Amino acid sequence: MLHRRFFTSLRVAALAALVVLATAASALAQGMYLKEIVKDGRIYVFNIQANAERFEKTGGEMGVGITMLNAGPNGETVIGDNEKALQLYFFKHNIPMAVQDAPPPAPAALPWKISGLVFGDYYGFVDNHLSTFEDQHGMWIRRAYFTYDHTFTPTITTRFRLEANSNGKLASPAVAATPYIKDAYLRWTFYGRQQLTVGIQPSLTFDFLESVWGLRHIEKTPLDLYRMDSSRDTGFTVAGPLNESQTFKYQAQFGNESGQNNEIDKFKAYRTAVRYEKNPGITIEGMAAIFNRALNADRITAQVFVAYRAKKARLGFQYSFQRRMAADGSPLPDTDMNVISGFGVWDIKPQKYSLFVRVDRMDDPCVDCTGIDYLPIAGNGAFTLTIAGFEYYIHPSVRFSPNVELVSYSEPVTGTKAGKDTVARLTFYWVW
Repeated sequence: MLHRRFFTSLRVAALAALVVLATAASALAQGMYLKEIVKDGRIYVFNIQANAERFEKTGGEMGVGITMLNAGPNGETVIGDNEKALQLYFFKHNIPMAVQDAPPPAPAALPWKISGLVFGDYYGFVDNHLSTFEDQHGMWIRRAYFTYDHTFTPTITTRFRLEANSNGKLASPAVAATPYIKDAYLRWTFYGRQQLTVGIQPSLTFDFLESVWGLRHIEKTPLDLYRMDSSRDTGFTVAGPLNESQTFKYQAQFGNESGQNNEIDKFKAYRTAVRYEKNPGITIEGMAAIFNRALNADRITAQVFVAYRAKKARLGFQYSFQRRMAADGSPLPDTDMNVISGFGVWDIKPQKYSLFVRVDRMDDPCVDCTGIDYLPIAGNGAFTLTIAGFEYYIHPSVRFSPNVELVSYSEPVTGTKAGKDTVARLTFYWVW
């Protein structure tokens, strides 16, 4: 019995070896295949049998080929279906003609990408209306991102991003930065170039405005900075071009108005925007939003943004308005907030040196501004924020920027006029 099993196993192994050898021989034979066809004074050579058969069947359909002039035995043009065909032909006819091997195929693009950024400052408060910040100096990491992007198909992608920040209020006790989910969304491109985005995602216009401003590591854009809207919301967005050249675009968003947090009420946010964009050139965008809140304390927001981008400079102007309805039964009236903002950035030497300046004017008390991280602003009157600085690149992905933020106050509506706020910073930023 043992003897019979041994010979049975031996026969199976021998059969498997024959199959492997036959397969290798077939591949080798295909690799050494050479077919020569002379037509119209040219010599066509094939290393792939299917190409030769198609050529003969169609009467001369070569497809993609490599042409070598005056390379034949009598000066004929030789056309090969690949490099190997030419090498075999010249070797067979002893023609001293060198043909380089075909370049190796490019590696397939990875369906995923990991990226991130970090920025912060060594700061010093020269003046501040709060004693906690007065004369305070030190270093903080204002933001760190870790982002994973994945492409399921050319039309379906997803992003997951973590963010961590320092304590921007100089409050005790000191705590380490704690990561939280910043983005978690799925994006589907459909019906041409329309897009549906679902999940925790940027609120309308924030990514675009920040891309034009280009200095988020220096300061937030006005709606975000003055807490008139959150930079993120959880919901649905439909967006896309309105014309073939994609210069006109629209966005419509339905969200919880809960930022990155879960929903805890029945009230929702509705945002819509339309943009005309040319880069380089002029951009005009209009945005409107309604935020429903309890007791009819709704908020209505509108914004107009105009920018001009050139090769070495960009200018931007923004007007933002928000009306905050008084809650039912409240003795307080409705309140309005008006913000005018303008900036200029000059790339003296692109990706090497740049200068920037920005001025924001808030014409109304901003009660939420007292809670701004890293730069609390008094909320009892109008104020002007001026930002100016210089940026130096030690690498396209690494920058250092000495800059200053100055808040000057007008006469307050209530209470005592705050003194000016001045913070000098050496901001650092790197991205990968």
